[in-house]
Amino acid sequence: MVTITVDIDDKVKEHFNKFIQQHGTNIDLKDIKEAKKQMKDVRASTEDSYLLDQISALGTMIRMVEDDVWHVSDDNLSKINATIKYFVDEDDIIPDNIPGIGYLDDCIIIDNTADEIYDEIMEYKDFCKTRLVYAQDKNFTYDDWQKVKNQELSSRVRNRMLRRSRRR
Repeated sequence: MVTITVDIDDKVKEHFNKFIQQHGTNIDLKDIKEAKKQMKDVRASTEDSYLLDQISALGTMIRMVEDDVWHVSDDNLSKINATIKYFVDEDDIIPDNIPGIGYLDDCIIIDNTADEIYDEIMEYKDFCKTRLVYAQDKNFTYDDWQKVKNQELSSRVRNRMLRRSRRR
């Protein structure tokens, strides 16, 4: 296996961030549908762990956008939309059909966006886990999640106080 190392300088990051700013408007459902198709094709055609990790991250972003209950912040929504737009763009910096490196630029965009919206991605994953446990994915609102989080926080504080009192 050949390893390629790519150094991303501030100029390259600036280029990608500029793309995100320019293309952060709402995209249509055709782009999301095309992104899902391309993601499926990539998963079927590669074993590259970095590429698969980035495809997984993009999948999480798409699920966040499509989730009827979760509301992505406007700033993060524009970043996700631009990332999807870049992923499906046939005229990006490195053509996707070049074996081995075709999705490198796409991965950089996805990775950059995932880093920038990391906190919301983690919140969304926590929300999904909680929804699965407490509602088996049925009717579960954002308010329901907040109540569960508050109950869990209260329980942790109570347990911490109990442990401290036992030490004395």
